[in-house]
Amino acid sequence: MKNFTVGLAALVWMALGITSLLAAEALEAPAAAALKACLGKPGSDQCLDGLYREALEKQSPAQLLQSLQKYQDTDPGLRLSCHPVVHSLGREIFRVKGNIHDSFSACDQTCHSGCYHGAVERFLRGDGPQDGRARHVSQDELTRKASAACHPKTPRRIYFQCLHGLGHALMYFTENQLDKSLQACDTLPDDWSRSSCYGGVFMENVFSTAPEKRDVSASDYHYPCSRVDAKYRGECYLMQTWRMEEMGLGTEQLFDECSRAGAFATQCAQSIGRDLSNMARGDNSRAVAEKCGQAQGEARHACIRGVVYALIDNTWDGKYALPFCAALSGEDMRYCEQASAEYLKTFVD
Repeated sequence: MKNFTVGLAALVWMALGITSLLAAEALEAPAAAALKACLGKPGSDQCLDGLYREALEKQSPAQLLQSLQKYQDTDPGLRLSCHPVVHSLGREIFRVKGNIHDSFSACDQTCHSGCYHGAVERFLRGDGPQDGRARHVSQDELTRKASAACHPKTPRRIYFQCLHGLGHALMYFTENQLDKSLQACDTLPDDWSRSSCYGGVFMENVFSTAPEKRDVSASDYHYPCSRVDAKYRGECYLMQTWRMEEMGLGTEQLFDECSRAGAFATQCAQSIGRDLSNMARGDNSRAVAEKCGQAQGEARHACIRGVVYALIDNTWDGKYALPFCAALSGEDMRYCEQASAEYLKTFVD
């Protein structure tokens, strides 16, 4: 009886200890409900930054990234919205670390590598005013900052994330002026670097936390891609179908509109796949396969590429991409597997 009592007491103390650890973790990492509350507010960036500023006093960047990964795996709402959340964590990591190298060392690929993007944002903007307004900067200063932000000798996948984050940050500095931001990207040394930066600019325009500042049209599905210089349009169309869907278009209509994009129809169809990738991460690969299957020829392949590229960007492995490929059949499955392998070899190996 005495042994039983001692054993029971030990189990109780163990349970209390585990409960205390879980409670401590819950207190130290922002709760999912708190993150969602911030996302639903105007000025969500400042709200999220405040949560992670406090959290980094108690937990390491790795622990906070792990908590976000758990949310992404278990919470459908945060799975779809985790990218701007992890941007915020990246901004606060840079505030603590003070330089790109150490910040990038603390980041990882969670939620489409948003931590890297946020770190570059903070590199450019500094602590900034707390109301989210950019301080005035000249085009010359933007050019200097842009050229110094990313080191070309870093691994290609890291260099890409830095350049993409640079595009986001330039939009902050220019207060969402597309042309001025794109011109700053133009100072980068080669076509690939410039295109990577353009992509961040156009993503920020579509997903801006200040919707009233977006350069969009209420009636033109192809704007602003239809007005920017041709050298920018490929990267613009890689983001444009999110705006088209926001305007009410379904998958079949999206493919129809993309067919009207002329020389950029392929990039537009790839954008559809990128948008659908969130469904594939949510265990709906078969539904995504069916949606890509509504297209024919190169548009169908582009949609498949858009899905697997985005899925690989999220984890830098085949965790999500290969199950999606398995949901396809025949030639589509073979194409998906080939595209995944080539992308992994280019960006991850």
